[in-house]
Amino acid sequence: MKLHLNLILILITNGVFAQYQGPIPALTSGYGSEGSNAVSVVNITNDHFFLKDISVFYPTGTSLPIPTIFFLHGFGGNDTINYIETLRNLASNGNAVVFVPYKTLGVTIPERYLTLYDGFIKAAQDLPTIIDTTRVGFFGHSFGGGATPRISYQLFTENNWGTNGRFIYCSAPWYSFELGSSNLNDFPVDCNMLTVLFDNDDVNDHRMGMDIFNNIAINDSIKDCIIVYADTVSGYNYEANHSLPAQYSINGVYDAHDYYVTFRLLGALADYTFTGNLTAKNIALGNGSAAQIDMGSQLTPLSVTDNPSPIYQESIYTNPCSDAQNERQEFCQTILGVKYETIENSRIEIYPNPTNGKLKINFKITYQEIKISVFTITGQKILTFNGKTEIDISHLPIGTYFVLINIDGIIEQKKIMKIE
Repeated sequence: MKLHLNLILILITNGVFAQYQGPIPALTSGYGSEGSNAVSVVNITNDHFFLKDISVFYPTGTSLPIPTIFFLHGFGGNDTINYIETLRNLASNGNAVVFVPYKTLGVTIPERYLTLYDGFIKAAQDLPTIIDTTRVGFFGHSFGGGATPRISYQLFTENNWGTNGRFIYCSAPWYSFELGSSNLNDFPVDCNMLTVLFDNDDVNDHRMGMDIFNNIAINDSIKDCIIVYADTVSGYNYEANHSLPAQYSINGVYDAHDYYVTFRLLGALADYTFTGNLTAKNIALGNGSAAQIDMGSQLTPLSVTDNPSPIYQESIYTNPCSDAQNERQEFCQTILGVKYETIENSRIEIYPNPTNGKLKINFKITYQEIKISVFTITGQKILTFNGKTEIDISHLPIGTYFVLINIDGIIEQKKIMKIE
């Protein structure tokens, strides 16, 4: 299983590659699978970080400019080995991928942003026969996920990048800086967007990603917010925590989650953005379509929404949205809705789980009013109950559901399994 890495990834040695693990095999066809191209890498001096070159991955033999994905890594993850499988997968499928390392210590946040911006510009200027700045995507994780809206906005509006196709993919994003309301309101409306959050991420508050997603000018038809869930198959834990997009841990592990969540969604998003392929759109931006939420027959499907709101309280996160260092903390409250709390055994019990139909709810607190809602894994509300301590879902299809319980204005959530 993947180990939970917080913000600073473990120092590792070049040449050590992750090993595929878990009982579910890697994708071997379609989006997410390895492409047919061999991959080459060229290194360019990084003017802001001389110890770490800019690396550009591309299909071997490329002679004409090709669609390019600019990668914004997580805090401390400034070696390509941390994301090596993603970099190679994207390049094997016909894209150039630019990786710009920025310093972890001894620099300010604006200096990190400048390192990324200048590095992307330099790579494009130095490799005009490889990098096509009219067809670009930006993929950021953690710190990089928070930086993605600002860096991409600057390159879209000031440098006219992406005129023939553009996207952003924000994964478990940290705080976004230098990005006032006007920039989000003026964001290019033809930019495709995915925000991907992990249910067990206790590092970066989901509210940060939801804030940008909800306030950016991009139309709902070409943006989706996706939630990824953990699962266990044959005793192997498929994590859905903050480090999921990184392929390196102490054990050097990556697994089916990398293929289905990162490689597949990115590959489909890139193909739709750069070619207009509608099959690819149905996977990347399907608004909860069966093809989009598909995680194979054994993993919990993805949850997709255009109106994300937080489930967990801020106190579970290392970096809560309302922290004073967040330049957009005022926007945190606009997406809170009702007060949400996590399910804890000390507050409530729902049993049996899994269930073949009837669920009993045991409250360990006193209450005046109770409302219960049942949602599909994609976020569609399908049942409501008022004042009940037992509910019947025997008529629902086999699968995974969420039960949300509103106790006097406080909402708690529980994931349940419906079986035969």
